[in-house]
Amino acid sequence: MIAEKPWKIKGVARLALGTLVTAYAGLVLASLLGSEKIKLTDDHREFAQMAVVEVFFEGGALVWIGFFLRENQVSLREAFGLEAARTPKAARWGVLAAVLFVPVALGLQYLSALLMRHPEAQQMVQVLRRADLPAGERLFMGVLAVLVAPVAEEAMFRGILYPAIKQWGHPRAAVWVTSLLFAGMHFNLPSFVPLAVFSMVLIYLYEKTGSLLAPITAHSVFNYTTFLMTMLAAAPGSPVPVK
Repeated sequence: MIAEKPWKIKGVARLALGTLVTAYAGLVLASLLGSEKIKLTDDHREFAQMAVVEVFFEGGALVWIGFFLRENQVSLREAFGLEAARTPKAARWGVLAAVLFVPVALGLQYLSALLMRHPEAQQMVQVLRRADLPAGERLFMGVLAVLVAPVAEEAMFRGILYPAIKQWGHPRAAVWVTSLLFAGMHFNLPSFVPLAVFSMVLIYLYEKTGSLLAPITAHSVFNYTTFLMTMLAAAPGSPVPVK
């Protein structure tokens, strides 16, 4: 069970607005990179645009979360239940949940794709599927997906938004709102249902352990697994078809 949080409506609203404004700035900058005046090959332009959008969203979220915690005068440990005594248990739960959920996610995504005529993968996945992707760009996206995104997204959705809505007297809405927002912000229809269900699993982990480390670990292991599978599918001579 997670402890009561000192989150206020105005503070959460400012956090959400700041994150959205920063993300929008990233989209504007990415669109400017699409100009023919900037001398980039099509492949490098696609990567640069994706990298800018992701950095502005994930990095911007971390910066705004830092301001939010400072405003509320709470430490990371107090805000997200990161006490040392809970760390081993939280990490174990996170790894176990991710390992068990991966086949479920693949099944849900496969079923979702069957219902669509021409399903498209997320932009990051499309870029990673390129066999000629430079090692540096591949490493950059791996760090972003496995280390940065889990921390930023778990702090935002499970660490702040979920308990805020729950404490305002709407526990069921807290689960649904955060899960649908989490799935929707990835902008990919085939992944919507798997990610919404995954969000509910992450909320359960947070409630079960009282530590945000559990959903962060699960999110990181899940992203690493899907990242590795995409890399293997893109490798030359791979028996896995790249669509």
